[in-house]
Amino acid sequence: MTQEATVRIHGSDWKLADVEDAVAFCREHQWRREQWVRRDALVQRTGTTSLYTGQRYDPAYCELVRRGWSHDHCEICWWTLSEGGDEEHSVGYTNGGRWICSECYRHFIETKA
Repeated sequence: MTQEATVRIHGSDWKLADVEDAVAFCREHQWRREQWVRRDALVQRTGTTSLYTGQRYDPAYCELVRRGWSHDHCEICWWTLSEGGDEEHSVGYTNGGRWICSECYRHFIETKA
């Protein structure tokens, strides 16, 4: 029986096979380190929330909520990035739309492991 390759992310062991597609996607982009801040969101009457990026919307079906986008998730490990709190949760890497936590950036992008 062969042991599957793993990596430790935020204190948990992950199978490399489970993150390899996300890592490959992330390696195709340029990332910059930024403080995460709340952004505007569109909230549909059904309760569904989406990031507002300037797209047109019908106020009869959704409401623009200033600073209503409360968090993003790391593209690789799904770690929550949000405003305030410790740096581990509030600073990450973005390509302008998606986010990677600092730990995944170090493991997979910076080192190209």
